[in-house]
Amino acid sequence: MFLVKEIYYTIQGEGARTGRPSVFCRFAGCNLWTGREKDRKDAICNFCDTNFIGADGPGGGKFKDETKITNAINDKWPQHLDNKYIVLTGGEPALQINSSLIDKLHEAGFEVAIETNGTLPIPSGIDWVTVSPKSNT
Repeated sequence: MFLVKEIYYTIQGEGARTGRPSVFCRFAGCNLWTGREKDRKDAICNFCDTNFIGADGPGGGKFKDETKITNAINDKWPQHLDNKYIVLTGGEPALQINSSLIDKLHEAGFEVAIETNGTLPIPSGIDWVTVSPKSNT
């Protein structure tokens, strides 16, 4: 099961891929902070500005398998555009993603990117990795 805060289409606004049409899939949960304000002062990453709690954002939900989440991601991609690009982000996507999901996304025609804090292993097959190191990790 995949717990996803939100899935949405946008234009990548940061880094080397700035300006690229993208679907973002924000996974719930992080290994460096609960996301709850009451825990912020004790968190390893106490400056996070991202809401990654729950599955109540646009396109978010609980997806029972790799096919269901891939279909939800694919549904957000504008049909008139080529060069599908998905950014797996969070929270910390490495808590949930696996090689089977990466394979399904590739089968659907996506180039797969991840935005990670770099503290957990990631599955093979990811095409673009962005690591955002956090102090104290």
